Parts: sequence; C-alpha cells; structure tokens
Amino acid sequence: MGRLKDFLARPLAPGLPGGEVVKRDVAPLEGTNISLFNTIIPSWWAENGLSSTSSWMPGGAALAERVWVANRCQQLNSQQLSSMPLQFHGPEGAEPAWMSNPDPNWYPNGVGDALFAIVDQLYGWGFSCQYITDFYADGFPRTWTVLPSGGLQIKMENGRRQYKLGEDELDPRRVVQIDRNPGTGLHGCSALRAYAQNAWGLLAAGNQSMNVNQGGIPAAVLKSARKLTAAQAETLQTQWMTATQRRNGAPPVLPPELDFEVLGINPSDLSLLETQEWNSRVIATAYGVPAVLLNMSLQGGLTYQNPLALMQMWWLTELRTTAKRIGDAFSAQMLPRGQWISFDATDITTDQITAADDEQAAQEPPPAGKATPASQPQPLTAIGGGG
Repeated sequence: MGRLKDFLARPLAPGLPGGEVVKRDVAPLEGTNISLFNTIIPSWWAENGLSSTSSWMPGGAALAERVWVANRCQQLNSQQLSSMPLQFHGPEGAEPAWMSNPDPNWYPNGVGDALFAIVDQLYGWGFSCQYITDFYADGFPRTWTVLPSGGLQIKMENGRRQYKLGEDELDPRRVVQIDRNPGTGLHGCSALRAYAQNAWGLLAAGNQSMNVNQGGIPAAVLKSARKLTAAQAETLQTQWMTATQRRNGAPPVLPPELDFEVLGINPSDLSLLETQEWNSRVIATAYGVPAVLLNMSLQGGLTYQNPLALMQMWWLTELRTTAKRIGDAFSAQMLPRGQWISFDATDITTDQITAADDEQAAQEPPPAGKATPASQPQPLTAIGGGG
C-alpha cells in the first residue's frame, strides 16, 4: 500500500501542465478511522474458500455445503425435480436421445442424475451451464453434459458471453446456460447470497452448542478454600471423577476445604436453540422449502392437513418456476421449432384424494351453519393461520 500512496503522490511528468505534486486529501470512511488509501480490506471470503464467484460475495456454494439447512434444502429441491419425468411434446418418434441419457460416461444412470446436478448448481452457484457434446445430422443436439460451475469463467466479449473452463475456451454455440435469477448480469447468484448473515449466525450458534455439549462450559465447579497448584488441582479433579464412577448414585462427601458449586447457567440458553431455529426457518425460505420438510413445526403460519396440499404449495411457489426455466432453456436451444419439453408433476398437482390415500377424505363436512367439533377432522384444504 505504501507504493500505491507514492504513486498517487508522484510528481507529474515533465512537459505536463502544472508539475506540482498530486495531493490526495481523503477523509476516513464514515464511522471508522480508515480510508481507502491508507489501509487494505482483505479478501477474507475468497481466502477462506467461502465466496461464490468473486472475493466480495459471501454466501455461495461453499458456505451452503457447511450449513445443514442450506445443504438439505438444495438436496430436497434437486431430488424432487430430478425425480419428475420429462415429457416430450412433438412428433412421435422424434424424441432426442438426451431426453433419457444425455451423458452415458459421466451420468450413466440417466437424465435424472444430470437434472439433479443442474438444480443443485442453480441454487448453490446461481447458474448452470450444459455443454453439447454430440449432434444429429440435422444439427440438433444428441448428447450433452453438465459443466462444473465452480471452474467456469464467464465474460462478455462484443456483446456475447464467452466461456472458459480452466485454460480451455469453449465454443459458446455449444453452451446452454440456465440462471436461477436471470437478469442483466453474466449469470445469476446463489440462493444463499442474501441470507449469508443468517447462515453464519446458524454456524456460530452451532459451534456454541457444540462447545456446551462437549463441556466447554461446565455445569458445576469445585471451589477450594486454599490455593492449589496445577498438580494439586489436577489430582483433585481426577479423584472426583474416579469417585463419581464408583459412587453409583450415592451422594458425595466433601472435605471441609472443598465446596461444590452449581453454576446458574442454562445449557439450553447457551446452545442458542431459538436462534438456530429462527435462522433455519429464514434460510429455508431462501430455497422455498416448507419448514415441515426440515422437521420444524409450523407456528402461526399456513397449516396443512394433508401432505398433498403441502406438496402443491411447494410446487406452485418454487419448484414449478425452476422446472419451467430448465424446460424453456432445453426447448429453445436443443429442440426445433414446434417441439418442447416439460416436467410431469401429475402426482403432485392432482386434486383427487380418496379414502385409501387419507382417512380424512372419507369424512363429510358438517352442514352449513354448524360448527365443526374439535374432534372432527377438518376438510382437506390449506388454511391460512393468523399471526
């Protein structure tokens, strides 16, 4: 930084008007004692491997892997969409090979694994790029594979995106890019980017909870009336632990110089359980995953009386938009005009529930104007709860 200050304060080159020394009168940043010209702000996120695609962007794929809620939400969204069958809309017999097996080498189990990787990248990195590896005679794709978002560099050249994987420049005509949140940028951003503070709060609370559970903060202490050396304290601690194992539940007997004191600290409070639950719920909203699927009870919000209503809400508010974005990209760049693909969500969107599916379906609603008893099962609809 000293070289930068010397450069900014250098004399002007001979022949230029003035010739005086360039002075930089920079006030400190508001609320601090530093300015951009007398300090360095380290790229902490990049140094710790927690950024997504730039040093100033906290909350990327690496952070999502460490936070259990984010990791689980990405898996739920990925496995749900990858398990939905793809439907081809076009002439009979014209379905391309990639509809069932786009990359036999890297994804030998079929298109489901490739779709899982795409959705996971959309939420973790904000974008996913597919590379067309083979074509039919008519020029349309036959096979493709999923490129690793972490090693992909995207830049703008002459108004078009240019892709580089490691040191290899890719043919942009073979790349199909899908963004989680399309905009004017080169690619979308991670679902966790705006929720990074909550993710770090959840990690901090989890570390505190681990510290409590591992005995970092003891529940009780032995107090001695006289000063003890380190060796004496260690011997006393060992004797107490040995006697505890041998006592088999009997009350301890303390010598006159020792006192047993229970600390007035609640381990539950130190574990920050409420903070962890709050951050978990907030992070779940970043992925559009209902909190019930994360084993967290609903409190004061929308409640659902059957799993189908919950799945329909999840599909309509989050999964359908992601599925349509993937289907539109494949249809626009991998299929001829008049052909398209879609995700088959019939098992979620169906409105028919029989008694074989849910015992509550066999219950008839009460007559109009008559209140439903508390023991009577409620109708199978989503109910909006109060605050």
